[in-house]
Amino acid sequence: MRYYIVDDSIGIVKAIENIIESRDIGDVIGFETMPDKAVEEIILKKPDIVLVDLLMPTMDGIELVKKVSSINKNISFVMISKVSDKEMIAQAYDAGIEFFIQKPINLKEIESVLGNVAEKRKMNSMMNDIKGIFRDENSQEQSLQKSSQEGEGYGDIILFLGMLGMNGEKGTTDIISVCRYLLKHGGFYNKTALEEVADLSGDSSKNIEQRMRRAIKKGLSNVASIGLSDYGNDIFQVYANYVFDFKSIKDEMNYIEGKKQNGGRVAIPKFIDGLIMYKNSKNV
Repeated sequence: MRYYIVDDSIGIVKAIENIIESRDIGDVIGFETMPDKAVEEIILKKPDIVLVDLLMPTMDGIELVKKVSSINKNISFVMISKVSDKEMIAQAYDAGIEFFIQKPINLKEIESVLGNVAEKRKMNSMMNDIKGIFRDENSQEQSLQKSSQEGEGYGDIILFLGMLGMNGEKGTTDIISVCRYLLKHGGFYNKTALEEVADLSGDSSKNIEQRMRRAIKKGLSNVASIGLSDYGNDIFQVYANYVFDFKSIKDEMNYIEGKKQNGGRVAIPKFIDGLIMYKNSKNV
């Protein structure tokens, strides 16, 4: 991975650069202490990951993320700051950051977070490649055959759902059945796959969909509760990103705190496809 660092403290810049290079995490291709200058250089150099401070003169980190993302959506951002205000952190996530690291910086945390971001970029790239294969009719049959051969063993998915606190829900069994079908036959979540699973189980697709929705809602509620008590928790920071978007999590957090009448939106396709992506990442 190619990294770029933006912080108004040159000491912080050099400390992060030293961690990245001494731990063989990647290459630091540039840094800047003035955010307005950094925007131009980031767009020019196209790093994979940018580490950016939140509070800086002339432009804060959130504005920098928005400006760069409006031009290049393929760059990942990790924000570093002393700020602990949850609303500001939420604004940073809404702007598009992947992780938020609290200062003072910690070697282990930097190494862990950057490793997670790099893995997520790799998985997204892999999923895009797979989608490209399925768009190619000539390659589709081979892809389905490969997916069938690699579809055995679902312990990773069961463990993942357990971390989200969903294993006691009836819909969790349905979710695993749909994932098993998709892993064997290839492709991504769609109504046809749901109907096939319903036929095999002798149930209706509507009943299965309702049970899955309730189970996913339970997982969303659990993740939101974790986020309220510990923003840095791995389940909240890493695993939830596979299956939920941050807006849904934030809405659910606000609902739990009584700030909204309705909670986060449940998106079954995103959840199932995220599980498939996670499962495939374990086979790499």
